[in-house]
Amino acid sequence: MTEFEQQRRQKLLDEDFYHYYQESLNRMIDETGVEIKSTKDPFVEFMIGLLYQQFCLDYTVGKPIVELLPWMQEIINYTQNAVNFVERYNVSHPESGLNITMLREYFETEELSNLLGLCILFERQDWFEIIVKAVDLDQENREKAIDSLIATKIPNYPITEKKTPRSLSFRTPLYKAIHAEKPKDTLKFLDEYLRRWYDGLRKA
Repeated sequence: MTEFEQQRRQKLLDEDFYHYYQESLNRMIDETGVEIKSTKDPFVEFMIGLLYQQFCLDYTVGKPIVELLPWMQEIINYTQNAVNFVERYNVSHPESGLNITMLREYFETEELSNLLGLCILFERQDWFEIIVKAVDLDQENREKAIDSLIATKIPNYPITEKKTPRSLSFRTPLYKAIHAEKPKDTLKFLDEYLRRWYDGLRKA
């Protein structure tokens, strides 16, 4: 077994593919960085997605957690930048009501809940609240599980009464796990949530 195979956290990650993907990601991050620097008031949502991919790739390849923290800090910084952009835009264009479009993608994937979970895992309430600011800019796409996750760290955070979209029904067990009264029920619902999530991932 090679050193790469020993260090990786996911056996499906092939070394050749890793190097190919890392080169591609480096190029996209560099090009996006140049574009951001050359723009007077850039909207940086695309960079957030790229940095999240880099974070996940570094974790999967087996890099120490301490080396992942700078990527999280960058993600948080760019998220705050994006929030500031939207708030400035809304002040100057009150009729527009611009939303950070990345949030719509987050609600269709697991990036949003993962970022919130990572902030909790790293015990960074300040990071957590910045992600929540971004969530709050999109009031059209509320979802019970995400709101409930936020409410675990922000008391009295409003939880939507909207019915969970069918496309996100796999999150229903997560909602139940958060609100379960007994630890064994929490574990049962989390197990179901992960099973549904992995089933969906395999079919993607």
